[in-house]
Amino acid sequence: MSAIAMLSPKEFIAMLASASPEERAEIGALFHPVSTTKKTATKAAPAEERPPVDLSTRPEMPEDPELDEDFCHGRVYKSFKSDESAAASFRAAEEAAGRPVPTSEKSFYMPGFGTKIYVGAQCSKKASSGQTLCSDCSNHMSEYEAAGSKGHGTGKKAWYGVIGEAPPADAHFCGSTWAQKKYNTEFGMSPSSASRSSGSKKEPKAKVEKAVKEEKVKAVIPPKPTAPKPAKAAVVPPPVEKKPVQVIADDLTLNPVLDCFINSEGVCFYADLDETTLEPIPDMSRIIGSIPKGMDPEAATEADFKKAEE
Repeated sequence: MSAIAMLSPKEFIAMLASASPEERAEIGALFHPVSTTKKTATKAAPAEERPPVDLSTRPEMPEDPELDEDFCHGRVYKSFKSDESAAASFRAAEEAAGRPVPTSEKSFYMPGFGTKIYVGAQCSKKASSGQTLCSDCSNHMSEYEAAGSKGHGTGKKAWYGVIGEAPPADAHFCGSTWAQKKYNTEFGMSPSSASRSSGSKKEPKAKVEKAVKEEKVKAVIPPKPTAPKPAKAAVVPPPVEKKPVQVIADDLTLNPVLDCFINSEGVCFYADLDETTLEPIPDMSRIIGSIPKGMDPEAATEADFKKAEE
């Protein structure tokens, strides 16, 4: 050991370079001797079991309403505005159970589940001439089918099927394959418990220990010295002409009839859906039309709407 300590760094590097793999292993063992102390195995504490759930209180999954042939056949969210008295009872029941409904929530969903299962309703718009769907639902269906019917039917490819038929398999609606799975497994679970059960697994301990050991071995063998590279001259990019930024009013109002967000100037923006919360969000880069300036954005109807030129 004393002989190794007297070697200069260059001599030590030369010795390691000419050593066989077995000799390098022996040298490494000198720096990291294997402990002979017997480790006591400790058992991990058993995971806390979730108490059994009373399935007798699980609500029945509602079916689609009866189809009204006078309106678009598309399926949409059942909004609170469609039944104010039922919405008030729904909010009171959720708050009494310790599940306060957020102020941003605008649609009915089945209570008591770790993940929201929304209730479907028939689109309230008139169907296009000679068609069973309105222009918006028809566009949603075309975009969804063009995307290969992938995803769970939210966002720009929002399409939830038609009343009387099953929703897309991954749609977060009553009657879908996704909803049935949540109905069978997540009743009585809080949203936080549901997210933990579907979260990513931790990296195995053995893999972490192996990475730490490799880092220690790298620290024992010093790296070969390298000549410093000459510094490159800094390249200064030419000044970029700044374009004026269009300022858009942020006082947006969601109009459920036109299915868009409208600002105080009467400009209508595309209503997208957040894929995590399933709540409508404005797409400020997509202006779809306008209504008369000064008109109440929430009271506007299709008669007031003027489509934007493409």
